Amino acid sequence: MVIKKIITPEEWGMSTLHYIHPEQKVAVKYNYWDYIDGFNKVLLYENANRKHSWFIKICSNIFDRNIPNWFCKWWTLFGPSVKILPESYKKLYLEWVDISPKLTRLQEENIFFEGISLMYFSIEFSISWIMKWSIEVNNTSEGFPCLQRIFYTKFWSKLLQKNPKGKLHGQEIIDLINVKIKAIAIYMEEVKKDLIKNLDIDIKDDTSMASASYTNEEDDTCIAGEGQDVDEEEIDIETILKRYQQQIEESSSISAPAKGKEKV
Repeated sequence: MVIKKIITPEEWGMSTLHYIHPEQKVAVKYNYWDYIDGFNKVLLYENANRKHSWFIKICSNIFDRNIPNWFCKWWTLFGPSVKILPESYKKLYLEWVDISPKLTRLQEENIFFEGISLMYFSIEFSISWIMKWSIEVNNTSEGFPCLQRIFYTKFWSKLLQKNPKGKLHGQEIIDLINVKIKAIAIYMEEVKKDLIKNLDIDIKDDTSMASASYTNEEDDTCIAGEGQDVDEEEIDIETILKRYQQQIEESSSISAPAKGKEKV
């Protein structure tokens, strides 16, 4: 199952209760809440092999729009956990989490929940996983026996297997993650250099201003920081990172990741 797009309430229209008619022969209409319900229930069906296991992949282009809150709840039910990541991917994941500008922005906006880091990591690099569920007999909190649906996830093992040429099927993904991490590191190093340079200039300016104020007490010299207009240029970090990433890819001759199976 490949998820190529997630419709937001804004895209749906003025009202989430508004019905739409898909372009198909069967006369079916549904509103936005039916659409959300479909996401939650589609994985409860048997697949073509009469099993309750699904291959899931989310395309990275869903970041072109804001991710609705309900999808975060969907992820907590059907998404993978860090525990299933192989050691090679877990290492890259931990490196990416420390420097990802997306996660930094989410933290600044207080938009964070357990599992959101892996959600953004899996989506940004289109990392696939397998989800399955089974019925088990358990007890309720009152001690009564009941049937419960238990969900399991595991890493898509094919990404760790080699093709006839001896190359890992998931090598393109690993290369892409490394390129992105390197691009972010280069960008942050440039930002650090600029900050140090600007700080050094500010210190020199403050020193000269203080000296002028001391030697010319009767002059109307502004104290450092007073009456100074500073032009702040907003930096589009994603655009800059894409530029660095493109430069690194060109220098490393890394090809774009191959398309694989995806999600609903």
